[in-house]
Amino acid sequence: MSSAPIFFGTVRAIGAGTVPSTDDASLTAPSNTTTILTAASGGTKIEQIRITQVATTSSAGLVNLFLYDGSAYHLFDQYAFSTLALSSSVRLTPVDLYYANLILSSGWSLRASVSVPGGVGAFKILAFGGDA
Repeated sequence: MSSAPIFFGTVRAIGAGTVPSTDDASLTAPSNTTTILTAASGGTKIEQIRITQVATTSSAGLVNLFLYDGSAYHLFDQYAFSTLALSSSVRLTPVDLYYANLILSSGWSLRASVSVPGGVGAFKILAFGGDA
């Protein structure tokens, strides 16, 4: 065990992206992903991912979150969304996912895809944490 606690060297909102303009249901080798963030040279720890619907309508499907090591995709988590139509009387409700041990080594990245055409471009994803 370390004799001193480890804290972020740099605390910041570290990544943002909108799910891609083409759907991709692959869980092993997606070809349509958006890079949310790439790890810093000393590594990056992600503590929170926020997913918010930004399009007026969506059909039910999945937002797939991947860890990409530079050559292969590794499915990390999924967010299931239902059919939703936003209006001036329907409030946006972001979904927050929290992680205690999501650490990316240098060269790795967090990427996202959406499984159905009705979710294309419908979700903004933010990642929060810090760099070593």
